Amino acid sequence: MGAFLLRSAMAAAAVVAIVVVVLALWSPPTGLSGRGAGGQAQISEVPAPTDGGDLAPVSDAAGPHQLIRYEMPRPKTLPPLRAGATDLTWQDLWTDGTLTIDDGGKDRLGTPGKDLFPDGSTAEDISNFFLDIADMRALQANVGGIRPDLDGKRVRLAGYTTPVGFGPEETSFLLVPELGACIHVPPPPPNQIVYVEKAATTPNMFAPVWVTGTLRAKPVATILADVGYQLEDVVAEPYN
Repeated sequence: MGAFLLRSAMAAAAVVAIVVVVLALWSPPTGLSGRGAGGQAQISEVPAPTDGGDLAPVSDAAGPHQLIRYEMPRPKTLPPLRAGATDLTWQDLWTDGTLTIDDGGKDRLGTPGKDLFPDGSTAEDISNFFLDIADMRALQANVGGIRPDLDGKRVRLAGYTTPVGFGPEETSFLLVPELGACIHVPPPPPNQIVYVEKAATTPNMFAPVWVTGTLRAKPVATILADVGYQLEDVVAEPYN
């Protein structure tokens, strides 16, 4: 299973490499710097919804930053809010500023070991995999800070799951506001990503979910992106 996931990731990385070259030729908009800002701001394709809902780009003029966002489909049913929890939106996680995460030279969370690469993988194959992942990560814009006042609050948030590891029994994932973020499209700013190490029930990947848990304003460096928040004691429910 781990080898299959890694083969899929390596195939996706080959596509990413082409996208990176194209995005690098575009000029970033005013107020954002580097490849991350330019790449993310130019994305105009809307990914296909997974549950029949409509996904539409949101006007940047209405948002707290200059990056394209996607609204989730309106839920057909709203599960009861669990005791002690408060509903949050992605905008609630936003605050102006910048966030720099120092990984201390250690491997980022989700970094696969050599044993997870398919048999026959060469040193060049492995090197190219990590280079392509790093290229996608470099497209992340370092804009926005985190809100310490939210630390320790029990919250519910809706988003899409993105796998952050490649092991056969992987339980950790990133919750993101955009379908395919960090893998098929560049990562959103760190304060628009939540790291979930383990949920009571592991949801399907690349699926819309409700997650309820204790929010931590604790940044973490993952192989896919810098992340502004973590969620503990998580219960995941389908977003229908």
